[in-house]
Amino acid sequence: MIAIDTSNAFIFIVIVLILIRVIYRRLKFGLQGRQFKTSRLFTAPIIYSFLLIFFMAEFEGNMEYILIIFLLIFAGTVPGLIYGQQVTFFDKNNMIFYKRSPYITIFWAVAFMLRIGLEFIYPDNSLALFTVDALLAITLGLIIGESIKTYEKYKEYTGEKDITIS
Repeated sequence: MIAIDTSNAFIFIVIVLILIRVIYRRLKFGLQGRQFKTSRLFTAPIIYSFLLIFFMAEFEGNMEYILIIFLLIFAGTVPGLIYGQQVTFFDKNNMIFYKRSPYITIFWAVAFMLRIGLEFIYPDNSLALFTVDALLAITLGLIIGESIKTYEKYKEYTGEKDITIS
């Protein structure tokens, strides 16, 4: 467990404020809507994949561990496809906007806070590290499933057959 004293209190406060800002922006844009760009559908899963690979590096060579993590990605994809149906599109100022599924957005925020907390509080605990990887894997699956449904719903909304990546 980390000890917070006056020497690192300032850094801790800055990190907490940055994390609050990230969570606030993700929740705000996810629930109120943001301009749709197809590139965002690929960016989030790629970032989460890199994060997962980075955190899994500590368990390199443990095939059972890697298999469990990949199964959790798949397990997260199924609810992502289901709750991804809640994505809605709308026009605003002649641009297409979309709102994400509130369930997936809230799960992302809670999982994000848990992951960060576990990383800071228990940096050397194997169970905590597995929990961080498991949360990342499930969140990655949710985002992949939601991205697939978002793309399908975008095609329905616009009526286009071929969509360019913007």
